[in-house]
Amino acid sequence: MLVYICCAGGMTSSMFCQKIAKAADPKAVYFGQLHDVIADFENLSTLYPTLIAYGGEAEINQLTLIPIFKPYVNRVMVCPQVRYKTASLQKLLSPLAIPCVDIDMKTFGNMNGEKALQEILSFKKE
Repeated sequence: MLVYICCAGGMTSSMFCQKIAKAADPKAVYFGQLHDVIADFENLSTLYPTLIAYGGEAEINQLTLIPIFKPYVNRVMVCPQVRYKTASLQKLLSPLAIPCVDIDMKTFGNMNGEKALQEILSFKKE
């Protein structure tokens, strides 16, 4: 499973992923920039049951839907500072059946990696 956490440019989503990484089992969850994870997807997905990638919301566009998001991404989580983009991202991703959800403001504001990890892993069980 690959979850993409997006913000405006990738900086705060990277920081948030670092907090999630501290709460995660390093043998079960891998973190990386979206294009790096996609480039090594075959290898990483055999080694780790959960992959979490980060980057900017602009990565989700008509040109990337089929080659990047459709074959790899299972869920998109949107950071609060780009919450105003969630509806347009959902519209782009819905034909691919990729859920797109907002990250809770309090969870993100407190950089609560444990709570975010629980949400990601509970999605995996669904």
